[in-house]
Amino acid sequence: MDQMIAESQPMSMERNIEEMYHNSLDWQSEVSLWKQELKFFQKMLDTYTGKCLSVEQKQRLSHLQNLLIYYDGELLDQFRQQTRRHVKYLAHQMEEENILNLDEYQQKFGGLSNHLAAFATEYRRYKKDFFALMEELIDQSVEKEVQAESLSTE
Repeated sequence: MDQMIAESQPMSMERNIEEMYHNSLDWQSEVSLWKQELKFFQKMLDTYTGKCLSVEQKQRLSHLQNLLIYYDGELLDQFRQQTRRHVKYLAHQMEEENILNLDEYQQKFGGLSNHLAAFATEYRRYKKDFFALMEELIDQSVEKEVQAESLSTE
């Protein structure tokens, strides 16, 4: 019985490394998607910056712009580098068929998953706020166009 447990541990660890590797690839994909979304959000901000009517809207837009700059210019680049290193590390571990040294792993990558999960939660709030403001600005823009059309037909 003890021999079966001892034999199953490396196989279990191997599956864990493979699972961690695939999770890391998913993280890389997620970070790339976030970067792509932020480029689109920047275009939307550029388009609707001049359409802000109230001081409150301008403050919200400024806040969203500052977060976008931080996310795109700093935070996501750090995540991209960290996930790239993580993938390489795990690929090397699988290739060499090494038993994962948990202390070394924690030292190098401890908290990465938690940081990405925390950012994902924060980013969902950002998108909710972003879309709420864009909806307001688009509605105002359409309303102005309708008013302008009605004035021109009178």
